[in-house]
Amino acid sequence: MNLVTQCPRCALLFQVAPEVLAASKGQVRCGQCAHEFEGQAHALTEPWLESATDSPADSLLSSPRIDVEALLRRQDTPSESVPVSPPTPARVPVPSSSPASGLAPASLPRESEKTRAPALPLKTDVQTQSPVVSAVRWDVWMLRGMALLLTGGLIVQALVFFRDELAARLPNSRPLLEALCGPAACTLAPLRLGNGIVIDSSSLVRGDAGLTFHVSLRNSLEVPLAMTALELTLTDDQDRVLMRRVLKPHELGAPAELAAGQMWTRALGVEPGKVDTEITGYRLVSFYP
Repeated sequence: MNLVTQCPRCALLFQVAPEVLAASKGQVRCGQCAHEFEGQAHALTEPWLESATDSPADSLLSSPRIDVEALLRRQDTPSESVPVSPPTPARVPVPSSSPASGLAPASLPRESEKTRAPALPLKTDVQTQSPVVSAVRWDVWMLRGMALLLTGGLIVQALVFFRDELAARLPNSRPLLEALCGPAACTLAPLRLGNGIVIDSSSLVRGDAGLTFHVSLRNSLEVPLAMTALELTLTDDQDRVLMRRVLKPHELGAPAELAAGQMWTRALGVEPGKVDTEITGYRLVSFYP
């Protein structure tokens, strides 16, 4: 007769032949969950034998099963809070006073204010700002104001520092720059750029009246520039300096400012004075003093 045993893990009922049980030394393996256990220890007794042998499929269908995938897909739902009514305080019997006993009715102890539960403040939508937050916001606005003041100061300083170039490149800004220069005690002057005024041509000619120096200067930029000064150096045949003289614009009779692309030409008489050596060469430099 086959042995009917039940899996202790999944509660599956199945039959095991005696020769199979003897060959495995009493150990069986569940065909559903692959759990190994001792078949004789979990064998069913007589009351269960008939029902197990009659319909093993019914016992398999009636055995409890766990759907693991359903447990994984299940989402935890918040539990609903059920209002719990406070317990009714028990009534304490108060003994009645009688003339015979002479005892006064015992008074119940009054609830002290210390044991009372403090009243919870009502929550409102409008919350008062803490003083710390207000102080932080005030500091932020102060920092922003200081940053704006510093930025404005830097802009004014840049306008004053580059006033000559701005007036030369933007003639319409001259009234604003003059207004800014009033409190700063500054003046607008022609723009000075070292590579702007170039020597277009020059020559030293000896004639009956002496030496005549011819020079042509030109503004090579597209903005008006201040006139430069000239340094004239006379040399001999060995390139030794015999005379050096600096000629400023007012000494040359030149304008204080040359317009964009303007050329200026002038011929000057040179009086070297008492020079023992004959003048054979010269050097000319245009610069801003």
